[in-house]
Amino acid sequence: MDSARQQDEPFIRIRIAHPGLWEAVALGLALKAVLLASDSVMFGSDEAILGLMARHILHGELPAFFYGQDYMGALDAYLIAPFFLVFGQRVLAIRLSQVALYLGTLVTTYFLGWRLSKSRFGASAAALLVAVPPVMFSLYTTSTLGDYGETLLLNNLLFLIGWGILGGELDSPGWWLLTGFLGGLGWWGMALIVASVAPLVVMGLLTFKWRIPWGKLGLVAGGFLVGALPWIVHTLRGGFGTVGFLLAGAGAGGAAADIGSGSPILLKITTLTLFNLPALFGLRPSWGVDWIALPVGLVVAAVYFLILYQAGRGVLRGGMEDERRVPLTTLVIAWGLLVAIFLLSPFGYDPSGRYLLPLYPLLAVLAGDWLARIRPRWLVCNPIGIQLSTAGLILVLCLGYNLWGNVRAMYDNPPGLTTQFSPVTQIPHDHDDDLIAFLDELGVDRGYSNYWVAYRFAFLTHEEIILLPLLPYKENLSYSPGDLRYPPYRALVEDAERVVYVTSNLPQLDAELRERFAAIGVEFHERTIGPYTVFYDLPRHVRPGELSLGGEQLP
Repeated sequence: MDSARQQDEPFIRIRIAHPGLWEAVALGLALKAVLLASDSVMFGSDEAILGLMARHILHGELPAFFYGQDYMGALDAYLIAPFFLVFGQRVLAIRLSQVALYLGTLVTTYFLGWRLSKSRFGASAAALLVAVPPVMFSLYTTSTLGDYGETLLLNNLLFLIGWGILGGELDSPGWWLLTGFLGGLGWWGMALIVASVAPLVVMGLLTFKWRIPWGKLGLVAGGFLVGALPWIVHTLRGGFGTVGFLLAGAGAGGAAADIGSGSPILLKITTLTLFNLPALFGLRPSWGVDWIALPVGLVVAAVYFLILYQAGRGVLRGGMEDERRVPLTTLVIAWGLLVAIFLLSPFGYDPSGRYLLPLYPLLAVLAGDWLARIRPRWLVCNPIGIQLSTAGLILVLCLGYNLWGNVRAMYDNPPGLTTQFSPVTQIPHDHDDDLIAFLDELGVDRGYSNYWVAYRFAFLTHEEIILLPLLPYKENLSYSPGDLRYPPYRALVEDAERVVYVTSNLPQLDAELRERFAAIGVEFHERTIGPYTVFYDLPRHVRPGELSLGGEQLP
């Protein structure tokens, strides 16, 4: 047998043994291709900052975290950088890096489903639910806010390897070292890696009890330290700001604060039940409060709750063989742990659903297992006498519902699929080129704007247009100093002789700027370009501090 054939054999065996995997991959890629071709996924400044970081990495910078914060490692930017080398420094390259991560998550979800259910149908069902997921999952695996895609893949890999270690199949030192490294890498990227690390630790203690293999545990610890080294170094140098951010959260309030007041835990429970779980199950888009085909959605949600109930009940009842007990228990612990963290931490105020994102692949695995177990028992006869599997019908219902949510979001564009909850920050792309052309015509490439405009145009123009994000974007005209994420831009704007002010979707701010320009005797011209308002032809460089508006009181 020639060497090429020998190398191809493992791939051929997987292809023949797991045809459902390839069907799911093809379906998932098809949906991603449609999403990208439809141009319905909004490009925002969070994603633009990651693109800028990747560009700066190619120029020799070595950031440890997302610009301007002590949270969320720069792992995603380092992944995007090689995609820039191959596909150019454009939005598509960023999206392709996320598709690569998504494919890894899809494939590993299939093998998690296979490991738990020992069924091709169960594994295929799990993979199909990731191939055609709820619209929130489609959004966060196509557009990036940083490390969500990496966290999904790393969680899956840790479960696969961890189950093998706890089951005795993967006992060589290399697997223990790799487990620690992946856990550390995930911790640097995003603390949501606890969704896999914590359940595996708990299950390891229950499995080994007093027979803990300290030597191999040392390998895990060593691997973790190596993987988490950027986080450790940054924490030691930066006064433990990383720990402070985890304790303080993303801030209390936001859109969730509008739904009521009173007990914080009650508010978080309300946010969980009305916003986050519906987004996770596909009942609503993560950026809005409109329901998606609600009667059908309620049926789908009821199926998911039944699956979670059955999984939890199975763990509590016990009596399972270790081969099934370990995977099922860790998945149930992961669900309980992440929901508990959500309710007990400041992150529980966030209404988008993104902090529960790691639970969806685990839900898909549990769903595939449950469907495989009911498949032999529940059959439906249609009027022409053909027997259909109830499990198959339920799977088709869930997939069809998910597909409709994605199609509906693509059709309803703008806003399309967006990571922005507030309509003010949902800025369509239709007039981006017009704004760039207008500024080029003016010959002005420096000025002031808000966070959601500034970094987007810095990336789109390859940093030719630099607008400092010192203007507010909220309806109450409040401003966060954290919007100034990349301080080197400051000098580029401060040294400019001519500047413009660019606002977006905020008439209140436009009116305030007119009044304050007039109050200090500054004449200007004004142009509306789609959602943007440009104040230009200022007689001198007017800083926001002179207007007592927005960001820093610059001299």
